[in-house]
Amino acid sequence: MYGLLMARLPAVKAAAELSDSLIGLCLFCTGALGLVGLGGSPALIRKVGSRMVLCVTAVIAAAGLCLIGFSTALPIVLLGFGAMGIGISMLDVAMNTQGVLYEHYSKSQSMNLFHAFYSLGAVLASLIGSVCATVGLTAGLNFFWASVPFVLLSLLLNKYLLPERRVDEEKTAKTRHKIPLVVLVCAVMALLAYAAEGSVGEWGALYLTTVKEASLGVGALVYGIFSGVTFVARLVGDPLRKEFGEIPVIIFGSVISFIGMVGVLSFSSVALVLVSYSVMGLGLAPIVPTLFSMAGKNGKIPAAAATSTVAFMAYGGLLVVPPSIGWMAQHTNLHEALFIVLGLIALMFSLALLLRKLHK
Repeated sequence: MYGLLMARLPAVKAAAELSDSLIGLCLFCTGALGLVGLGGSPALIRKVGSRMVLCVTAVIAAAGLCLIGFSTALPIVLLGFGAMGIGISMLDVAMNTQGVLYEHYSKSQSMNLFHAFYSLGAVLASLIGSVCATVGLTAGLNFFWASVPFVLLSLLLNKYLLPERRVDEEKTAKTRHKIPLVVLVCAVMALLAYAAEGSVGEWGALYLTTVKEASLGVGALVYGIFSGVTFVARLVGDPLRKEFGEIPVIIFGSVISFIGMVGVLSFSSVALVLVSYSVMGLGLAPIVPTLFSMAGKNGKIPAAAATSTVAFMAYGGLLVVPPSIGWMAQHTNLHEALFIVLGLIALMFSLALLLRKLHK
């Protein structure tokens, strides 16, 4: 759902006649309402379970997407972005809680595999968005026909999800407010990684179409290509974690993603920019799933509380960084504004070195 919105963002911008700064405001609404959702996720999951939260928030996210697609009035568009924010954020916590539970029950490292299929969904969304943009299908109809199977599958497959570990949750309930330092560091690093990934989804298509002069169809492919590489990389992410350890995977991924972003900003060829985004995706791919897994198995606070802390900070990055890029692009240009991403990746590398010390 999110990938489809990002793929059709140029069409949404054109239909509603939004400037770069207004796109930034829309993304701010997504981040702000996302933080609200994340703040309430742990208590809601403890009360009704992650399975129920997943079902309800899937419907909310789909409704928000359709509002964005069918409306050209700014207030309604903002409402849609806000609904997407609260829906996707709570959905994110519920899904990552399920991932931590699966790792616990199966005694295996599987978080990268779970996140790989998120990336696969983004690939499919980008391809669908590109085809729909090429044939001239409106964003509203595109969003509607994607939302129907998304909601139906969320409801039908819900019975296969795992129940919460009630005994463990009760034992750690009294200390859930004491967030371990390792969880906080994971959370800040997830903020930086999410912001870097978000720069591709939220500004990649606009960057190619407005700065590199690519067509709308090619622009819609940016996030799909990025996510396709991410999908493949995450399939081998868990074996790499097992072979080399979690911290080396994060450090090496930070270096690769930095090189990729340098290429995005340096090359004038659309093809080479797409290749550079692929390299960036290769590096970022294992970082976020590994951070969620490390935080979730901290042993001091419940998995839902740990994953919501990481997700809360991550969405804080989406709240601050994309609007900042939009504001800077409005006052300079989008090319210069994207240099922010290089700084984020460099800081993430530095924190990975700190996390290595904490993890020993």
